[in-house]
Amino acid sequence: MNPVSLNIKIQGNGPPILILHGLFGSLDNWQTIANALSNEFTIFLIDLRNHGKSPHTEAFSYTLMANDIMYMIQKYQLVKPFMIGHSMGGKVVLELINLYPNDIGKSIIIDIATKSYPRGHDEIFKSMLGLDLKKINKRSEAEFELSKTILDQTVRQFILKNLDRDQNQQFVWKLNLKSLFENYNEIILEIKPSKPIINEILFIRGGRSNYILDKDQLEIKKYYPNSSFITIADAGHWVHADQPIRLVEIIKSYCI
Repeated sequence: MNPVSLNIKIQGNGPPILILHGLFGSLDNWQTIANALSNEFTIFLIDLRNHGKSPHTEAFSYTLMANDIMYMIQKYQLVKPFMIGHSMGGKVVLELINLYPNDIGKSIIIDIATKSYPRGHDEIFKSMLGLDLKKINKRSEAEFELSKTILDQTVRQFILKNLDRDQNQQFVWKLNLKSLFENYNEIILEIKPSKPIINEILFIRGGRSNYILDKDQLEIKKYYPNSSFITIADAGHWVHADQPIRLVEIIKSYCI
């Protein structure tokens, strides 16, 4: 299947870093980090397919997303760019490394392991799919409806960033909710290479997150023997939101 041309935002000057967001996210989630890095790097903020302003497709898999990124790398003639991926975006980076190990530079995987995960977003999907946007006139009304089932305000605010208005000023979801829900089993799949890959990869986990367990590190090392690990204290799954200054320090020291 042909790759799609992704929505991207480029800023800064220096060696290229590509940043990939997680499920329900968009490039906007990483703007603060991009601003902090753009004096020393050229930052490519990217909306993955079915997210943000990138094209909607029925098909959705890590292989498809990795090929979208490789298409972009070739389009901009980037040589071994640094890669950063958070959560689902981290698994896209891993699949990219699996498919094109010689074309990718050092990579940073944020708060996701190679393993498969249990279904953990069904309530969010149910809430979003059950929201009748035709009856919503204000963003606050959407938040009120979502608050009935999504109790965590931080999660609600994150989800609400996906609300947009169409040409008729009607609220719509920017992301392709139907495809993401139907392909959710693809999103939680294990990602591993057919043989060990020697690319340098830094795995960063949040100290308050359970996405990367101690035992996962042994499994990761089997597939990616040149992996290293850092835990950022006082950070949950959204490390970039909880501890942006510390994360930027780590990125700079790793990539320079």
